[in-house]
Amino acid sequence: MTSFLVEKKNKKSFEDKVSKLSIRTRQNIEASKNSFDRFCQNYYDGRTIDDIFRELGTLKGEEQTEAIRDALQSWIDWQYQKGSLTNSIKQYVSKINRVFSHNGIKIHLDDFDEPLEYKPTTKEELHELTLEEIQKIFAVTLPRRTGFYLALISTGARPGELLQVRKKDIDTTQKRVKIRIEAENVKTRSGRSVWLTKEASKLLMIRLRDLKENDLVWATNENPAHAEKAEATMFNKYTAEAGFTQKYKSNGFRMITLYSFRSFFFGKAADVHREGYAHRMTGHGGYLPQYDRMSDEKRLEWFLKLEPELTIDQTERQKLQIQELEKDKSELEKKNIELVEYKNKIDQLWADKQRMENFKKQ
Repeated sequence: MTSFLVEKKNKKSFEDKVSKLSIRTRQNIEASKNSFDRFCQNYYDGRTIDDIFRELGTLKGEEQTEAIRDALQSWIDWQYQKGSLTNSIKQYVSKINRVFSHNGIKIHLDDFDEPLEYKPTTKEELHELTLEEIQKIFAVTLPRRTGFYLALISTGARPGELLQVRKKDIDTTQKRVKIRIEAENVKTRSGRSVWLTKEASKLLMIRLRDLKENDLVWATNENPAHAEKAEATMFNKYTAEAGFTQKYKSNGFRMITLYSFRSFFFGKAADVHREGYAHRMTGHGGYLPQYDRMSDEKRLEWFLKLEPELTIDQTERQKLQIQELEKDKSELEKKNIELVEYKNKIDQLWADKQRMENFKKQ
């Protein structure tokens, strides 16, 4: 007789099991499952993914392990035939584990007689987005999307992160507009605060006027994956119109994408401050912020120092640079005054010392 505990577990849907994962992870798992199902129907004469799981369930021990390995390797080869790239295929294989497990099939890669085989990947030198390229792209974009791109440049955020920001996540009461990126919307599940340049804030404030507190700021689709895909498609149109259609030979990907803005921010932040700050502000998962803590005041102070490098309009950029130079000049003059006062104090102390020594000699 089957235990009621097992029956209860079996009734739990796969969607319930993965519901606590991030939206992006759930979507990747679903995409992996759909890909494997299409493969099964194509490769196994119309049999579905469920048919394959039932068949694997009838096998035991080494026979099952060998059958799993053969199915996965055939799926990998099938994906290559469809034009998929190694990185994408590995992502799918890593996500299919949960689908197999839910159907009672455990994948243990270490038990395979031979490891799964992938085509070697080649790494080309990545294109570094320049200020001039951004200015040319902005010359052909609409204001609403220019505002989104400026926000990406200001924050170094992933496109999907900003596309989930709502009006209630934005604080306009400080020296610079502050955005709270919620942890559940972040790939690494770690929330953070970021700021916008004056340039980006101007376009944002126009957009905020017509929004309610719970409205999305830069997206109209509640599904972040669909929203990001739509933005990527439109950005490709703009870059092509601006004359930037170059692609990498190794994978066919465009050299300039929405993620280029994130890299632009990272490079400028690392140049002006330090790499640790750049990792912190872009929300990199491998970075350990507990060893490099900064208050909001300190981070804003550092952002203001970085702001001129993140400003795209040449006139606005020059204004900020002049302000920074005037600030430096003021601080230098203050330090010079302090040095003069310090020197006068030393001279006074020295004179007092001399008078005391002369008094003792008398």
